[in-house]
Amino acid sequence: MQGSKGESPPMAKTDRKTFQSRSNELLTTVRGQIARGDYKPGEFLPAETALAAEFQLSKNSVRLVLEKLVNEGLLLKIPRVGNQVTAPSAQTVIRIGLYPSMQDELPLDRLLEKFREKHPLIRVETMTLPYAHADHIRQLLEMGVVDAATMNYTDYLHFKEEGMLGLLEPFTPESDTYPFLTSLFSDEEARLRVRPLIFSPVILCYNKEHFASRRVLEPDGGWTWQDLRGALSRLTGLNRFGLYFHLSSTNRWPLFLLQCGARFVRDRTGAVVPAGEGMMRGIRFLRELMHKDGLFPLAMSFTYQDAEKLFLEQKVSVILTTYYRLNQLVGAGFPYDIAQVPRTDNQRTLLLSTGIAVSAASRSKEAAVLFSDFLVSEEAQASIRHQSFSLPASKWVTETVACELPDKPARLELHRELIPNYATHRDLQLTMREVEVLGTCLEQYFSRFVEDDGLIALFNHQLLQEG
Repeated sequence: MQGSKGESPPMAKTDRKTFQSRSNELLTTVRGQIARGDYKPGEFLPAETALAAEFQLSKNSVRLVLEKLVNEGLLLKIPRVGNQVTAPSAQTVIRIGLYPSMQDELPLDRLLEKFREKHPLIRVETMTLPYAHADHIRQLLEMGVVDAATMNYTDYLHFKEEGMLGLLEPFTPESDTYPFLTSLFSDEEARLRVRPLIFSPVILCYNKEHFASRRVLEPDGGWTWQDLRGALSRLTGLNRFGLYFHLSSTNRWPLFLLQCGARFVRDRTGAVVPAGEGMMRGIRFLRELMHKDGLFPLAMSFTYQDAEKLFLEQKVSVILTTYYRLNQLVGAGFPYDIAQVPRTDNQRTLLLSTGIAVSAASRSKEAAVLFSDFLVSEEAQASIRHQSFSLPASKWVTETVACELPDKPARLELHRELIPNYATHRDLQLTMREVEVLGTCLEQYFSRFVEDDGLIALFNHQLLQEG
């Protein structure tokens, strides 16, 4: 039974932030004590007045915290007696599918640890998802193999275009999520089928020492691709290329079409064609960088050579990358910075985003929803902001919380300036299957096996072949 029931002494008024911090500390401490067995089933916690004094909270505040533990099934509130630790029930196990890169793009271990502290009766098991295989993710959801899964925008588009959104639990959007992210993952009824976690524009990253040693001015917001071309001609040297990125990635090459205002339509024969003249100039420019100027390593571009690895080895001066991939550059050992991608006709850049989707048919849906609730919470989003370069979906967190990683790029907050220029794959007016087929055809274009007209003919032939 509890001890003394005397009232706690009057407390000085605390600000909201301090109150929340103390409340969270009490909640985490008691959860941990129960999980470790410091308090056995049937035992009582110390008196509420004692907890109030220890954590510098009012008695009412302590009661509110303990009510959460009662609701979680960890405590039983016995009137006029106290708060009794309940017998542990069987743990609920949820399986979460994660892209391989999530370990680098998020402070994943820390997030899972925090979730365990909050929900000791839920065990999270993780499994690796494949990239660019939305149908495989569909199978995992339908078979009940995963209860929730990370899902990027391109995989979401596959689900949407194939009529598979019914597999995903709908949610009401969070009020502080960037509106442009909410619109990406919303269904026709404005419900979220994927809850945004992180996002990134495609950006330029460059080695400051390479620029300085060749007396080349660093990129600014007014640069065109021709300006970059001139800089690359001075940066490229023995055992070093000027520019590199994974050329066949659907998260890179569409940028060069979008900057020319490219969109595709069906002509009178049903063929998919560019909607106007000049829309191929961006990818034609890329081909010239490879073949005329020799500034881009064509031989490596269709194998998966890690651009960030080559950048760390200082074998390339400039890469197209994302905030996600900047996490690979922590501890680079040399100064680097970021800039917006140069412009062609416009300064558009490709917006990428990844969120968490919950299986609508999950047998442990309540626990899976709790996990997704945690990932989009201010606490988890702040942890992402503190411990990674990835941009949290929460606008409040991203714009008020500072990244704590060492040796940050000076222009880390560049993303705020780029918001008006964000574009997505949908702006091409192609389905994701068509985008992927066009990407495979571009390999022949960049290798100079086909020209502009031949590329479009090949594209339509491949679409017919694949049905």
